[in-house]
Amino acid sequence: MSTMEATNAENPSRSKSPSLQKDNAEAATYDAASLERQQPRPLKTRILAVLWDTFDKSPEERKFVQKIDWWILTYCCVAYFVKYLDQTNISNAYVSGMKEDLGLSGNDLNYLNTFWTVGYIVGQLPSQIIITKVRPSIWLPTAELLWSIIVIGMAGAKNIETMCALRFLVGLLEASAYPGIMTLLGSWYTPMELGKRACIFQASSSAAQLFSGYLQAALYAGMNGRSGLAAWQWLFVFDAGIIGIPVCIYGYWAIPDSPTSSKAHWLKPKDRELAIGRMERLGRAPMKKLDWAIARRVLSTWHVYLFCAIFIAHVLGIRIYSYFNLWLKSTGRWTTEEINIIPSAGYGLQILFTLSYAWTSDAIQSRWQLIIVACVVAIIGTIILSIWPEDNLAAMMTGWLLTFCETGAGALIITWINELLSYSAEHRALVIGVVETAAFTFQAWVPLFIYNTGEAPHFKIGYEMATMFFALEIVLTLVILYLAKKYPIKTV
Repeated sequence: MSTMEATNAENPSRSKSPSLQKDNAEAATYDAASLERQQPRPLKTRILAVLWDTFDKSPEERKFVQKIDWWILTYCCVAYFVKYLDQTNISNAYVSGMKEDLGLSGNDLNYLNTFWTVGYIVGQLPSQIIITKVRPSIWLPTAELLWSIIVIGMAGAKNIETMCALRFLVGLLEASAYPGIMTLLGSWYTPMELGKRACIFQASSSAAQLFSGYLQAALYAGMNGRSGLAAWQWLFVFDAGIIGIPVCIYGYWAIPDSPTSSKAHWLKPKDRELAIGRMERLGRAPMKKLDWAIARRVLSTWHVYLFCAIFIAHVLGIRIYSYFNLWLKSTGRWTTEEINIIPSAGYGLQILFTLSYAWTSDAIQSRWQLIIVACVVAIIGTIILSIWPEDNLAAMMTGWLLTFCETGAGALIITWINELLSYSAEHRALVIGVVETAAFTFQAWVPLFIYNTGEAPHFKIGYEMATMFFALEIVLTLVILYLAKKYPIKTV
């Protein structure tokens, strides 16, 4: 979508109806940055603006964006890094002594992941409703503090029943992080800034997955048996106690709520005025308390249904790369250590591609093209795996690694929601919560049918289904684009 198309699609103030002109404060997004881009700017300024969006701003606004980057973005990335580290750590702990110490067997690891997923699903919508009633600066760090205490408690679990109960609570509290932080970012950043920040935030999860294996190896070598704790127990203590608790304490100070309600000590009065002015120019309304009338309006629009569908396709599609290590093990070519290290190349690609999507989408001020590009790259990989050229090591490695490259599209999809629903913070919060809940509900059971681990690593339909999910994501992207242009929201 071009800049002007996006503006027209998302800005009802351009409607011919005079009454809608009067209700501009409740209109859909008005991209004020598009007016700035209509003014001639030197080539150097345009290049610098693509590299980082503060370079083409006034000194006052540049200083303000740098300030919120320092406080908001650092908290968001480190907090999500810790959360994703825990999601990855359970598997590392399982193969590093937890299985033997707790007497686990059979599907116990699957049960641990299932209980976490159920908790995550249950916690999504309640958390998003809570942040419309309780300040995010109170709710998000408090949920993280409780999460940290429970993760530390996992180090003391003595049986599978206790561990499953704790994993459910961990998922329940962890559910606040991704949708809550994405909603927070949408309250402070403009369309020229949001894509980069959302994808940098997304990339922190890839960094956590890349880091987790090395962390477990280091703890196993240096901490196993220290203070009477096994290395797998130290993994939980290190994740939550040494990293998680300091981060949540930082969150109480760093999270600024919304521009109109912020009480952050690091924001000066002129900063608040600038923040409110930036959001008003975009038609981005402040957060109000969620009620049933708002919920009914959300459910009466197409956004919630189509964004649920596209995010479900995205989450089910990217599931494929989690089976990379099963293929590595099946070849018999690599040691256990190498099997744990080789996937780090895929996570490195995730970071590279996610950030490239961010910079490009912000530069062209549009999201849909990059979502399609991400899907096409992954489809090439899934087609290779569907053909299964098992005797061609280079082709197989290429196919697997390309499946990692679509992950960043998820952040672009959520960014698109933030931009299309700029007129109402409650709509954004509720839709993001519903979208996340729907996606993980499907992820809880669909992989059991298409990725039967008894068939690993050559799943009969898994790779073909992954291709279909990415193709469906492309189709739904085009449908959303069409509807955003033809049926823009005119009132809240």
